[in-house]
Amino acid sequence: MEATPQIVRSVVTAHLDALAAALADPDCDVDAWAEVERELLNTRDPDLIPHLRAHLANAVEAGNWYARSVLAGILAETAGRTAMPHLLQAYSRDLGDDQDSLSTTLHTFATEDPAAARGILVPWADAPDQDLRRVAIHYLGYVPDPADIALLARAAGDTDEEIRTAAAATLASHRTIQSALELLVTLLGDLSTQVRVSALDSLGYIRNPATLPAIGRLADDDTPTIRAWVAIALARFPTTDSGIEPAILNILDQLASDPDPYVREKAAEARRLTLRPGA
Repeated sequence: MEATPQIVRSVVTAHLDALAAALADPDCDVDAWAEVERELLNTRDPDLIPHLRAHLANAVEAGNWYARSVLAGILAETAGRTAMPHLLQAYSRDLGDDQDSLSTTLHTFATEDPAAARGILVPWADAPDQDLRRVAIHYLGYVPDPADIALLARAAGDTDEEIRTAAAATLASHRTIQSALELLVTLLGDLSTQVRVSALDSLGYIRNPATLPAIGRLADDDTPTIRAWVAIALARFPTTDSGIEPAILNILDQLASDPDPYVREKAAEARRLTLRPGA
């Protein structure tokens, strides 16, 4: 006698519950559950979605990064882009792993349907939950709109350095907007090393010669990491027909005699990169 769809679904749900329970066990042999994970990935049964959401939320609450990774992957495969709000919520919690797979999934979903992604991200960019706000600001960098500058300006002045860091990174996606450049230059004066690094990273990506004086001022920063990042940012600037931009050359010459060996290393590397053929 052929099993009814209801019976099949109940079996699959039981398998999901068993997998979630196993993943919650610190002594679990994950290899023993690989076949069940593959089964659930291939099932794509929409009736599993609410169960997956609940198990994923429980894994995050328990601080279980491995369970989050497995369950988020199954949810993404089952629900597709409609899972993005729940995946973003799960991603926003720092559980100590790199989250490469989930990050790639979210990037793919956002760029496949920017309008739908922005419908989620824009309201969350002003959310009271700082973790969720940070992640929303970060992913707006993949689906940018000039209208975002106002919310990024608010984020650039946030008391949380993680929010300011995310804003600095996302401003790179607005490279042609003058107010975005001005915000990044302002963030070069932030008290947080992390924020200044993010701003230098973005300005190196944008490569606007008008920002060279502001970047160059950080060659005298008290923090070696910042001075090294000045060199890293300058290495991305293109060489003109007549050679290296004189302002860049002057800054790199200063950094080449820096007391910190890492700064000197990055200055020498930047010099080599700017001198390479076709740079």
